[in-house]
Amino acid sequence: MRGAGVEALADFELVALLLQQTPVPLAISVLENTGGLNGLARRDLCELAGMPGLDRDRACQIKAAVELGRRLAVPAPPAGQPISHAAQVADWFRCRLQDQERECIHALLLDSKHCPLQHMRITEGSWTSCNVDPKVVFSACLRHGAPAVILVHNHPSGDPSPSRDDLELTERMARAGRVVGIRLLDHLIVGREGFTSLADAGWL
Repeated sequence: MRGAGVEALADFELVALLLQQTPVPLAISVLENTGGLNGLARRDLCELAGMPGLDRDRACQIKAAVELGRRLAVPAPPAGQPISHAAQVADWFRCRLQDQERECIHALLLDSKHCPLQHMRITEGSWTSCNVDPKVVFSACLRHGAPAVILVHNHPSGDPSPSRDDLELTERMARAGRVVGIRLLDHLIVGREGFTSLADAGWL
């Protein structure tokens, strides 16, 4: 659990965390204090651990349950299956990112057939913006032998419409990718109201 959080745990590790009982009154209190399941999903580990009646172990159990729910709701894109349309990636990232309170940028590294190789969280920004250095993304692609990449970031407002900054970032990343021979296949923006594919919109 240190550092990476429950996102880095395997399915069996998440299940193992759940094999302990939590008192019903405490569970009810936690849901009331967080605003229900959606609010619970938005709370980070430190926030949960600081609530009355919870400690780090119980907070880890709750985060594990949330993570399992996400994985069951929308499975990750299969490693051996080529990405052929934006929804294959957007639905999975939307499930994971739509309740985040800050913008964050992720990268899905792809092989020559556009099959997923590696998923990486690149950086986190503010409520309205997130900047990324192209060197961070493309050096990761080079390390993992990925000739293509899909960028994904969330809009905490829920509206996935691209901003001017989003379009400028897309252009900058595509230009940098061409220099090193790595194709930016798509840039997806996800939110509670849906997603936008900048490739489908003609920006790539």
